Amino acid sequence: AIGIAFVPTGIYLSNLNNELYEDSILYDGGEDVVSQACGITKQNEGKICSLMTFTMSKDVEDDIHVYYELENFYQNHRLYVQSYDSKQLLGHQIFEKDLMNSCLVKIKSNDSTIFNPCGLIAHSYFNDVIRFHYNVDKYKHDHEMDETGIAWPSDFDKFSQPDKFQVKETNGGQTCEEVLGPGMENCKTYMDGTKTYMYWYPNPDEFTYLYQVYPQINPIKGVTDEHFMVWFRTAARSKFRKLYGRIPGPFTKGQILAFTIEANFEVASFGGTKSLVISTLTDMGGSNTYLGTAFIAVG
Repeated sequence: AIGIAFVPTGIYLSNLNNELYEDSILYDGGEDVVSQACGITKQNEGKICSLMTFTMSKDVEDDIHVYYELENFYQNHRLYVQSYDSKQLLGHQIFEKDLMNSCLVKIKSNDSTIFNPCGLIAHSYFNDVIRFHYNVDKYKHDHEMDETGIAWPSDFDKFSQPDKFQVKETNGGQTCEEVLGPGMENCKTYMDGTKTYMYWYPNPDEFTYLYQVYPQINPIKGVTDEHFMVWFRTAARSKFRKLYGRIPGPFTKGQILAFTIEANFEVASFGGTKSLVISTLTDMGGSNTYLGTAFIAVG
């Protein structure tokens, strides 16, 4: 009975996996030209890598999912996984004495302010910036890369901006107090596309916030930035990939997908690699050569 159930299921899963469209470019940590041109040796270097292109080898009707893949990075280490404070991520103002048993390390910055959020996961955030060139004539595509909806729905219940955080859209020519109210005279302005916002974080003399550590983080979103949520869902293996965005299909054979990367996440110090991956999905998710094989072997 097990054989009858498992062998056909394994064959079905293997066939599904073979139907996936997948391609990747190793852009840091290798010995090839791309890695040499894009590799960095210090954190937050901001190096703009040369254009990376994928040429579609067949017609694809489905959406293309864009991932970054890391190798030799151990998000599964026990101390790493435990190094965060859940109350702090929910927006509560937690002070140093209450963080010693949760964050373990990376609690205070060099100026003695408290990291918000603290811990190893937050302070090893993958902050390379991936840009898809959808509107360039030679590589033109009907849609840009969508970077929303990449986090799990359950993740949105675990992250909130700090208590008393304020943000409002402004038309310009207004003061902080006119937009946000009394006591907000030290607010800051942020352009998000065509819209302008004024925002204010509480207790700036006591806390260093995520957007101050990583300029790539939208200060309006802070810890609710979906790229940060995706990073916070720690991987089970030392080689893993995480979703960065989706490009709506269809795609035609010979079409070129062009990307540039701003390299900020350094892997040379621990012998790691970084890759840019594009892939379609099946009903069972992304590429998994082991699942079908396992079912057949058990059957």
